[in-house]
Amino acid sequence: MFELSHQVLFWVQALGFVSMAIGWWANAQSCDSKLVSGNLLASSLTAIHLGLLGSTLGMMNQLLNIGRFASCRSEKARSGWRITLLPLLFSTLAVLQGLIWAEHWSEWCAVAAAVLMSYALFYCSALKLRYAMLLSNLLNLMLSVHLLSWSGIIYQLVTVAIIVKGLPAIKQQSYELERAT
Repeated sequence: MFELSHQVLFWVQALGFVSMAIGWWANAQSCDSKLVSGNLLASSLTAIHLGLLGSTLGMMNQLLNIGRFASCRSEKARSGWRITLLPLLFSTLAVLQGLIWAEHWSEWCAVAAAVLMSYALFYCSALKLRYAMLLSNLLNLMLSVHLLSWSGIIYQLVTVAIIVKGLPAIKQQSYELERAT
């Protein structure tokens, strides 16, 4: 691992906080496309942040998130052979990351979260997607607690609170959509 100067480290950490804020904004959105696009941007910044800090596993996990968020955005990816192949591909890559790097049960919670989101992003929307994200964040919280990662714990807890707070509006939106059809 390389050594960063204090000034560079400050900017690398600032990038992490910007990514965190974008992630919170994204998870507060009631529109699925904004939720996915915001998380795509947050994952991109987080991958850079973690890579610059020397965390290969963290960076690789975020690169996998980028792939998931980017590919699930198109209707083409949600139909035909792609809807079967892409979630399976992303899940397989998450499990491979676990086999290569996981050393504690909490790291397998993060792998389970990645597998869950690999399918949820392609098969779920609105309320079901938010429930999957809620479970995913709770699983990732296990790893943050194990690592005593205060930024991870804060991010996961605030994200869980944001998702829970937004559930009534998503439920209402889903109910109104069902009544309209």
